[in-house]
Amino acid sequence: MSGFYYVDPETYEAHKNDVLRLSNSVQINIQEHLPAGQRRRGLSDREIGEELGLDEHVVREIRVVAERDHYDLDEWQKAIDFKDKACRAFSEQGLSYVFKQRKQQE
Repeated sequence: MSGFYYVDPETYEAHKNDVLRLSNSVQINIQEHLPAGQRRRGLSDREIGEELGLDEHVVREIRVVAERDHYDLDEWQKAIDFKDKACRAFSEQGLSYVFKQRKQQE
């Protein structure tokens, strides 16, 4: 098994939106403000592949490239800042930054 996969442009264009929608790349469906019936977890690359009829490695390649195409550098920096705050809050207080009560304290 090689560590390099090539996805032709037609396959990428045909599946990139579905791969992003089904993955954890767009994390809007698990937020507590959504009704339970609208929440869903992101699927793994393997699960996405099964749903779309694609190999897991092809899905992973599409997802990684599509994430870089979809999100600008500011969005990546926001994610880094969020993760930094979450890790610091946990190490200082033993609480997850993403807990509702933690957000209300700020």
